[in-house]
Amino acid sequence: MVDLVKSTVKCYKKKTKKVVGGRKKTYEYNQYQVPLKKSDNLACSEEVFVVPQSHFEDIIEAEVESHKKDLKPDKSILAEFEKELADLEWKHGELSRSYKALVSKNAQTNKKFRLEKEKTNTLNGENTKLKNQLKSIYKEYQNLKDINGTLLEKIKSIEDESSQDLWKSIKNRFSTKEIKDQEDQE
Repeated sequence: MVDLVKSTVKCYKKKTKKVVGGRKKTYEYNQYQVPLKKSDNLACSEEVFVVPQSHFEDIIEAEVESHKKDLKPDKSILAEFEKELADLEWKHGELSRSYKALVSKNAQTNKKFRLEKEKTNTLNGENTKLKNQLKSIYKEYQNLKDINGTLLEKIKSIEDESSQDLWKSIKNRFSTKEIKDQEDQE
């Protein structure tokens, strides 16, 4: 990159007196000065070129135009790029459609998943409720079974007692009949 030094031309009138043909004449002319700064880093004997800004802009424009001509792409390369751009746009369209389809399918799947999860939670709640009911029914069953066992034992004891009473009464009858028969025989 070229380092450019920017400065403003200063102009002032300079007068000189000369003797011409025995007469003193005063000549006046313009003197130009281009002040430079120490920060411009120029050496004392270094040569510099001063170009007016208007000419400088023309030079830059000419350079830019020449580079533009060098940079103009070949028509075949441009056609290839346009073809590749069309292909990429088509692929982008296809990918966009498939992406939209996948997003829609994902949304439907998520909705089904939420519904199934809600059903599962509902069924788990009902299952817990039924388990609790089953436990209470099982406890009632155990109580009834215990009561039934107790009743069966009582029935057996009553049957045993009644059969024993029955046998006793039969025995008593037979024994009383025998006694009577014996008494009658006597």
